[in-house]
Amino acid sequence: MHSKIALVGPGASGKDYLRQKFQDRGFTFGVSCTTRPMRDGEVHGKDYYYMTDEEFEDNIKIGAFVEWQEFNNWKYGMMKPEFERCDIMILNAEAVDLLEPQYRDRLFVIYMDIDRETRLERLNARKDFDNPERRIEEDDKQFRNFFNFDCKITNEDF
Repeated sequence: MHSKIALVGPGASGKDYLRQKFQDRGFTFGVSCTTRPMRDGEVHGKDYYYMTDEEFEDNIKIGAFVEWQEFNNWKYGMMKPEFERCDIMILNAEAVDLLEPQYRDRLFVIYMDIDRETRLERLNARKDFDNPERRIEEDDKQFRNFFNFDCKITNEDF
């Protein structure tokens, strides 16, 4: 059975930064699907597979996702072939909890639990969120009772 790594954490916790470090060492990144609009600088197939609501719903109906959920009115999910293809992926807390044991048992989950002030500072610097405070509040709710991880990083100095 092939083991995989999942990076999990709230917005601006450093998931993309750490993912890039793994990719620089040869790990293959698993690209999730989303219905949210593409942000400046993002690339279809590299950051996400961008889908319409109808495309996403059609894939739900045929059981194509390992997990999927709705967050901030957008749908996100990892398709089964992409899960099998990759070594490392970025998931949120709900996604990890939604995984069936046949998938969760193959993941080493790294929870990036970075303090609120650092995350808010990073979100404000990125300027790709309409309301960073609202994003922080939503993330805090999602991660309040998250314990489904194998390792936790609290050091924001990376």
